[in-house]
Amino acid sequence: MSEAISSITVSRFALTDADAAFGLARLAFPDLTPARWRRLGKRWAAGRGGALLARDKAGRIVGFAPYETRSDVGPGKVLWVERVVAVSLVDSAPTVRALADGLTRVAQQLGCKRLKVETGVADRALRTALSRGPGAVLSTLVQATV
Repeated sequence: MSEAISSITVSRFALTDADAAFGLARLAFPDLTPARWRRLGKRWAAGRGGALLARDKAGRIVGFAPYETRSDVGPGKVLWVERVVAVSLVDSAPTVRALADGLTRVAQQLGCKRLKVETGVADRALRTALSRGPGAVLSTLVQATV
């Protein structure tokens, strides 16, 4: 593990994180209101879905990934990740890799067979972190077995 990745810690969202994480969540979801954010936090605290937060070594929240379990046409449960958000002045790839590793662990803990993540064309670090085969993933939806 590189030092950059090891300086990022990932934990599950707790209701006490709501205020500190709202700004980052709002960057990814500009229409998010404080009231909706509080409702989501309560829903996640009750065990219906969740989110991972990434923090730098100073404890600042630098990444966010909301998730829920779903069923789709394929066999078994799927961990669906709406978006992986990472901010950095220099390089967000370590945060993205740490969140991808954390999401894989959550998927395994929840008994999911697959992990699906919505990604934009600029999310090269995320596609690289989740891709298991050669070449770049070109889709805006990444699916990986866990």
